[in-house]
Amino acid sequence: MAEADDDENTSPPYFSPDVVLEILVRLPPSARRRCRFVCRSWREAVDTHTTEMQSRAKPLVATTGLAYVVDDLSPPARSRLLWKDGVAHREEGTSVVGTCNGLICLCDNRESGGAITLINPATQEALAIPPLPCAPGTDACCWHETYSFAYHPTTGRYNVVHVPCYYDSARVFRSVQVFTLGEASWRDVVTPPAAICNRSAGVVSVDGATYWVVNGTKKILRVDLGDERVTSVQPIPSVPSGCSSSWHLMEVHGKLGIAFAQSSHVPDSNTEVLTTTRLH
Repeated sequence: MAEADDDENTSPPYFSPDVVLEILVRLPPSARRRCRFVCRSWREAVDTHTTEMQSRAKPLVATTGLAYVVDDLSPPARSRLLWKDGVAHREEGTSVVGTCNGLICLCDNRESGGAITLINPATQEALAIPPLPCAPGTDACCWHETYSFAYHPTTGRYNVVHVPCYYDSARVFRSVQVFTLGEASWRDVVTPPAAICNRSAGVVSVDGATYWVVNGTKKILRVDLGDERVTSVQPIPSVPSGCSSSWHLMEVHGKLGIAFAQSSHVPDSNTEVLTTTRLH
């Protein structure tokens, strides 16, 4: 549902603001978030009279075997251990794909295609996702590098996305594959030729879309998880002065961005500073 321009809907409303508000507050939170995109007055009603848009998200730190929520970033930072040694972390080879709204997506690289599991660290529930259709193999791969975990805000759907990639002659993926939570199987998305990802550049999901860089180029592709259409966006910019050629996609203030590695000026230090730029 496209967001209406502020100049639209200038005709008298069918219902008074009080009636609209009474309707909106009775909707579930996911439906209210979608209603924000109808017009300016509905957006203001949801933002000012409901709580889901007023609460501040807290950082969730997830690593192999552990998950913390950071309640306060001010020194001294306060955090709570939410989960430790869950079912999917008991053996080596598991990497974090991403997090959405407190859920953690994990990939077991020892399984062909990567075994995907979703974890709710608050309840310690785990959900195994059906295997990605691919050729069998026993060798370990960095499967997590080609997955992303995404939430589409207007549909309320959670998606695990696998982008086109190359591992060996038996395991070449030339199309985007999407698994939507609640469905039974993966589905292919129509993908243009020459879409194999640069695995070292990262795969990032932002605001209902997943982005990756085409291998050997500076071209960025985007799959919109609403209409499931693959398009290209602006290419990678030139490397800023003082930065190395190392870079990867990331989220910057809620938008797609890129991080360039910059060597530290501190003597006897191997620390790298990331210079970030918003792209889209």
